[in-house]
Amino acid sequence: DHGLPKLENVLLVKGLTANLISISELCDQGLKVNFTQSECLVTDDNGEILMKGARSKDNCYLWVSREGDNSSTCLIAKEDEVKLWHQRLGHLNLRSMKKAITEEAIRGLPKLKIEEGNIYGECQIGKQTKTSHQKLQHLATAKVLELLHMDLMGPMQVESLRGK
Repeated sequence: DHGLPKLENVLLVKGLTANLISISELCDQGLKVNFTQSECLVTDDNGEILMKGARSKDNCYLWVSREGDNSSTCLIAKEDEVKLWHQRLGHLNLRSMKKAITEEAIRGLPKLKIEEGNIYGECQIGKQTKTSHQKLQHLATAKVLELLHMDLMGPMQVESLRGK
């Protein structure tokens, strides 16, 4: 049992959101790659299937685990588009996002399918309230800069439309 082929000389492309496999690199390793209308098979010299990919809606082939293979491998990860736009729009509430989509109020905002009741964890935490601290009757500072007021939020690492 060969398992998955060992990939050598892999490169990291900063900002790329999917893992890509070079077909020519697989062929250079002596493997055979066969594409059909619905799937892609990678086989060795004996015809044993090492990898199998299923064609997706966007015409990419996503690798699927072989039957009996208990290992879990993430071969592609897609960011939740609604969450991404929610962050890009400064954590705008989903009701307002839905309104902006239907009224086409924001140029470039795609027609996203927003499900009711979907609240993102960090925003839910941010909207929670605590009981306030008791107000001090007397401020016990004697020197300059002993009492600091600061913004503990940000900067937020949210990718812009142009990937910056």
